[in-house]
Amino acid sequence: MLSALMLAAAVSGNATRLAIEPWTGASLATATSTAVKYRLHVAGAPNATVRLRADGVAKGWLAAFCTPKVCAPARVDVTLPLSGQAVYQFELIREDAGGPARSGARITTDDGVTISVPAPP
Repeated sequence: MLSALMLAAAVSGNATRLAIEPWTGASLATATSTAVKYRLHVAGAPNATVRLRADGVAKGWLAAFCTPKVCAPARVDVTLPLSGQAVYQFELIREDAGGPARSGARITTDDGVTISVPAPP
């Protein structure tokens, strides 16, 4: 069940860690109202820059990394704050009504950490 879903890719030390779960609470102002929304946790060394890219999205769908100020399609560079943690609203947006009704995705970092984003039920 999506509400209980928590997937994580983790490695030791200050290496990059990713976790994904369903989005809860209010959507960001930059978010698309019809998108499938997830909370993406990114953790690693403080002040590190982590490049995230999304792939494996079905044809007719778009993946986006959103903050309160902007949504970036398919990839984003994250500079982690002193806490070493950042949260993004990750969205899967159906752009083509003729495409599949559902899509998942895969998020990969520049240092090889990968996490799967499940298609909604």
